[in-house]
Amino acid sequence: MNSRRPLITTLTVAFLLTAGSAFAQELRLATVPVACPHPVSVTLSAPPPSPPTPDSHDFSGTLAAAVLNSVWNQTAINKSFGHTFHFPAPDPGKECCLMTKGTLTVTVKCLQGGSKGSSTSANDWVELILNGAAVPGQAQQPFANGCSTGQTTTLTFNAIPASILSTGRVSVYIEDDTAMLSAKLTLEGCCLK
Repeated sequence: MNSRRPLITTLTVAFLLTAGSAFAQELRLATVPVACPHPVSVTLSAPPPSPPTPDSHDFSGTLAAAVLNSVWNQTAINKSFGHTFHFPAPDPGKECCLMTKGTLTVTVKCLQGGSKGSSTSANDWVELILNGAAVPGQAQQPFANGCSTGQTTTLTFNAIPASILSTGRVSVYIEDDTAMLSAKLTLEGCCLK
């Protein structure tokens, strides 16, 4: 009888484990993506006729002081740049709108030529800013390999995070030896009504 007890115990444990795992399975329903009932798109371009408009929510403290006198196509070195694009709900006749995709394209110019690693335009960064801080993963160094004074390049931020899009604003900051020539923000979104 002693030889049957381990067999019965093993079978009982196996049954309980099988039954328990069957109950532990989660219910998964197949979902089919639903198309947006009212897709919208918005394109904002700068420079407008007015000067840059750094928003105080994103540019505060020392960052606000750094971009206080921002100008498009700056010609002097040691002058940082800040600008904020504001976008309202895409269409006043629509309701429940949400921007789902954003792309920012900027064209910048090297104001102080220099080799890679030098304290010239070569060490400047272009960053997206949210609430006074650089957004992780949203920074690019346009002249990392060095540049000649007057050289231009275009950078694209393809995947602006939803955390930024939900604020209704996108802020860009450029360090002090690089000029902002132009910027274009392209947004795509969805309205339910």
